[in-house]
Amino acid sequence: MLIPNLLALILLLLKVIKGSLLAFSPSLPELNSGITTTILGYSDNSPLLKTQHPPYLQKVDQGLTLTLGVYLAIQVQRGLLPLPLIIFALFIGLLLLLACIDWFYLILPNSLNFLLIILGLSTSITLFGHGLIDVLVRCSCCYGTLWWVQALYQALRHRPGLGLGDVKYLTALASWFTIEQLCTLILLASLTALTFYLCKHRDLNSLNSITIPYGSFLSVSAMYCAYLFFPDLLDIY
Repeated sequence: MLIPNLLALILLLLKVIKGSLLAFSPSLPELNSGITTTILGYSDNSPLLKTQHPPYLQKVDQGLTLTLGVYLAIQVQRGLLPLPLIIFALFIGLLLLLACIDWFYLILPNSLNFLLIILGLSTSITLFGHGLIDVLVRCSCCYGTLWWVQALYQALRHRPGLGLGDVKYLTALASWFTIEQLCTLILLASLTALTFYLCKHRDLNSLNSITIPYGSFLSVSAMYCAYLFFPDLLDIY
C-alpha cells in the first residue's frame, strides 16, 4: 500500500502547488522595487499565471483534491503512511512553491517562510533531536550574519546583492539544517546559479546587470541536501 499512498501524496502536493501558484497575486509594493514590473511586464495585482477553466473542470479538480485529502488522512490514521515521509513531502512541497514564486515574481513571501521555519523547528526538535535553544540561536546567527553581509555589500556597491527575502529564506532553512549543512547548501546553490547564468549569457560581466532568482536555486539545492542529510525521513521500510 505504500506505493499507491506515496503516489497519492505526490499528486495532492502537485495540485496544491498548482492551485497556490494560480491564486498567488502579490500587490505591487511587495515586488522588489519594481524589478518584476520591468522584467515580466507585471502591471497589476492579478496572478501572473492566471488561467481560465470551465466551471465543471474546476468542480472536478476540487472534488479530486478533496478525495485525495480524505484518502490520505485515512491512510495516516491506519498507520499506512509514515509521519516522516509526510513531513519530507511537505518540506519539498514548500521548497517547490517558493522556487516557482521566486522564479516568476522575484519575491519570497513572508507567510511561506514563516510556515517553513515553524515546520523546521518542530521537525528539528521532535525528529532530529535538536534543542529548541540551539535551533533558535542557529537561526538568529544566520539572519544576523546574512543581514550584515547584504547591508555591507549594498553600502559598498550601492546596489542590493542579496535580497532580504533570501535572508529570511535562508534563516528558515537554518531551522532544518545545521550550520555546516547550510554552508554546503549555499555553496551548491551559488555554483548552480552561476553555472546556469554563465551558460545562458556566456559573459561574466553581463551578470552585473541582471536579477537572479536566488531563492529558486536555494530551493533546488535544499532538495538535494535534504536527500543527502535527512536519510531518516526517507527510511520508510
